[in-house]
Amino acid sequence: MTLTVVLIAALFGALIGSFSNVVIHRLPSGASIVHPGSSCPRCGRRLGPLELVPIVSWAVQRGRCRGCGTVISARYPFVEALVALGFALMAWRWSPLDHPVAFAFLAAWWTLLVIATFIDLDRFEIPDVLTLPGLAVGLVAALAWRGAPHLPEFAGAAFGAALGAGVLTLVNRIGALVLRRFRDTGERLWPIGFDQANLAALVGAAGGLAAGLAAAAASLLTNLVARRPIRLPEPLVWAGWAVAVAASPLGVGVVRSLGGSLAAAGAAALGGAVVWWIYDLATGRSTSAEVAAPEGSRVEVPAGGSSAGPGDVARDPRVAEDEPVAMGFGDVKLAALLGVVLGWERLLVGVFAAVLIGAVVGVAQRIAGGGRVVPFGPFLALGGVLALFFGDAVLAAYLGALGVG
Repeated sequence: MTLTVVLIAALFGALIGSFSNVVIHRLPSGASIVHPGSSCPRCGRRLGPLELVPIVSWAVQRGRCRGCGTVISARYPFVEALVALGFALMAWRWSPLDHPVAFAFLAAWWTLLVIATFIDLDRFEIPDVLTLPGLAVGLVAALAWRGAPHLPEFAGAAFGAALGAGVLTLVNRIGALVLRRFRDTGERLWPIGFDQANLAALVGAAGGLAAGLAAAAASLLTNLVARRPIRLPEPLVWAGWAVAVAASPLGVGVVRSLGGSLAAAGAAALGGAVVWWIYDLATGRSTSAEVAAPEGSRVEVPAGGSSAGPGDVARDPRVAEDEPVAMGFGDVKLAALLGVVLGWERLLVGVFAAVLIGAVVGVAQRIAGGGRVVPFGPFLALGGVLALFFGDAVLAAYLGALGVG
């Protein structure tokens, strides 16, 4: 029975993998993922039912279009096989007969990771439409998969998502601050942006998660009342953060200080991400290029209105171009999607694995004489998958080496 279930899951996964290829190709360009049907990108010939059979059709056609003979990338059957493998693994570990909610979400989770990986490889971006809805569904699923082995309860899933986002948020902000040689950022998004995540990290390091979230909420409310960004310069915030963490052994303790700081920063960053994603959907604009002008510049007022709204900030493209980026914000949301499944402990294992694998690949490329730049997203997704299946063993071995447990 187990083998039958796994094989059925793999077949279904191959079909989903075929659709995933469509999403990978069309989603970044804004094209419909359901219409028109699949066709050859060169001659435009619509593919017949037999040409849509996952993996097999590519092999039978020897990787070429039947109409014009154009070579079909081997990526197509690879993605189909990869998604099929994921469905099989999830069915083996979390049988849909025993844990239907856990299997359904983890199969979708795996598919999202595959799609995000290949889009990131092609475009150096991870669309919000993959990560943010996936995160929301994951939190809901965590309420229903109770009792499923190796998966966190809702509180652990929520904390894992916040901590995952927080770890990469701090890499994003502190790394960029170092690359800017400790100059303040020129970003002034209103009413919510990285300023609230910065403040949440600072206060969370001193007072814990609840205090950090309260500080972020107070900052947001202040911005709304003032109708302009009221903020602390980043160098001052992160200097205070370093002092708070260094002094934590005398107060809340190092673990609570770092945990509260990371989770508060991650939750604030995710809150801002949701606001801007909804804004983008509602307006058809993107905030990725919207940055504020230097201090003292006037905030633009939307046509027909009397006050600034979300995203209505003075634009100075030079700020976005000149400011270095230490970590893409798409990776922040991807880390949250990993954390909702892994919980905070295995999430840290996954991040460590991602950094280690990325470093090995980078060194290998350098020794080989270069090669294309690989974004961090694929390494993060791979680290998350490894942590899902092997994270508990790694943690047990680590704690055993320390003589704990």
